[in-house]
Amino acid sequence: MLFTNTPSRVQQRPLRWFVSVRISFLLILLANLSAAAQTAADLILVNADIRTLDTKKPLAEAIAVAHGKIIAVGTNTAIRRFARLQTRIIDARGKLVLPGFNDSHVHFTGIGNQFSHLDLRRMVSRAEVLAEIARYSSFLPKGRWIIGAGLEHEKLAPAGPIPLEMIDKASSDNPLLIFIDGGKSIVVNSAALHKAGISQETKDPFEGIIFRDQTGQPTGIFTGNAADLVRRHIPANHAQNWPEIAETASNYAASLGVTSVQDVHSDDLVEVYRQMDKAGRLNTRVYECLGIDAWQKASLSNIGLVRSGCVKGTTFGMDEEINDLRRKITIADKAGLQVMIHAIGSRSIRNAIDAFEYGANVNGRRDRRFRMEHAARADALDLPRFVRSNIIASMQPHLFYSGPDYGEDYRSIFDAGVMMALGSDASMTDFNPLFGISAAVNSSSRSLTVEEAVRAYTQTAAYAEFQEKVKGTLELRKFADFVILSEDIFSIDPGRIAGTKVLLTVVDGRIVYNRM
Repeated sequence: MLFTNTPSRVQQRPLRWFVSVRISFLLILLANLSAAAQTAADLILVNADIRTLDTKKPLAEAIAVAHGKIIAVGTNTAIRRFARLQTRIIDARGKLVLPGFNDSHVHFTGIGNQFSHLDLRRMVSRAEVLAEIARYSSFLPKGRWIIGAGLEHEKLAPAGPIPLEMIDKASSDNPLLIFIDGGKSIVVNSAALHKAGISQETKDPFEGIIFRDQTGQPTGIFTGNAADLVRRHIPANHAQNWPEIAETASNYAASLGVTSVQDVHSDDLVEVYRQMDKAGRLNTRVYECLGIDAWQKASLSNIGLVRSGCVKGTTFGMDEEINDLRRKITIADKAGLQVMIHAIGSRSIRNAIDAFEYGANVNGRRDRRFRMEHAARADALDLPRFVRSNIIASMQPHLFYSGPDYGEDYRSIFDAGVMMALGSDASMTDFNPLFGISAAVNSSSRSLTVEEAVRAYTQTAAYAEFQEKVKGTLELRKFADFVILSEDIFSIDPGRIAGTKVLLTVVDGRIVYNRM
């Protein structure tokens, strides 16, 4: 071999080349470290039967979540790679997983206010009474009073009055006051006694206010002035304490797998919901609507779990209302708001369609997504007009269900190409979305398939509020809102769907309900 003084290629490279290579290597390393940190999951669900409702990837075994978003959907092996020490891993044990239900028509505070009064008139045993008290306590915020009536000790014979200790176990976090025996007396728990400044050892001047049963156990029964002493501590705004009432509704929604609601109650509580969200007391995404006459107060906003920008009006199917309906819709639509009209019956629906078409012609083309709330008993001849004007039929199958051979013809509406979003109209009827799905798929020849009904309660419901890009299906970068069900509603007898229970609910990547 001949040796020369000619420098090698490496020797010929200047120092700045080595510096550049070193910097590039460090940048790549940092980028990889950053990517690894970003893909660390907060929550992983494995061993699941996931129906994503994404047509490109309809089935999966596992899902990974970080910062409230879905970061991966796939096999157990692939998803477990996102696990770190801090990752919470949930074994779904083969259960069905769906996108969280989105109720397209609710009265949210009405749902919460259902728990402002406990009706015990039909209770005939201690177990029933205690179970109902415990159920209320599970949804109410800590410290909110349980107020009830209708309990009669004669119905509990021979067991007699319920010991205070048992009542406390069922309602330890909530002061309780129940009117009994026609309102002559009350039953309280220890939390209520504490509010009134009374202890179980109190004798004078309240001798006898805590009655005891035959074994000597206190029952928490009060009469006369002693009862008045406790009653005075019930907050005067009990039935109008909107944050507590909304929190109760949100807790109840979580137990039913409802991760989003479209609140058409027109009570202007958007700021209440936002404050609750900031305080971590909201477990439900809320789209808050105002009445159409209050359109000037409505605004397009999207902060955290709370959105606004919709208004709702009503048509009664009268000839003299059409001009006013056109005016209201046109004004609200021009302001960029989404307009919903309550319409039941063919004449009301036709008036609403006429007014929608008028407003769209005046204001010009845009993606406005007018909505027909209820849309019950529409004339088949008007269905093409729904499609032509992109009017969404916001329907409530359980509300109008009266048997498999009655009710709405969901099959014809769907086959006509109408966009159909499903909801409940709770608190007018039961809030449970599985009741609505059951009604839609058990309507004889008028039925939807289970998948069509589920999509209408998730994917299309998201479309109905302009949110289909961020929720409604379980896809990469969408909100981590999903639910685990006790039964595979796609394979069981359709008659059993209504009896299916929610085992776990996740909203924004947080477990808000867990009975796994």
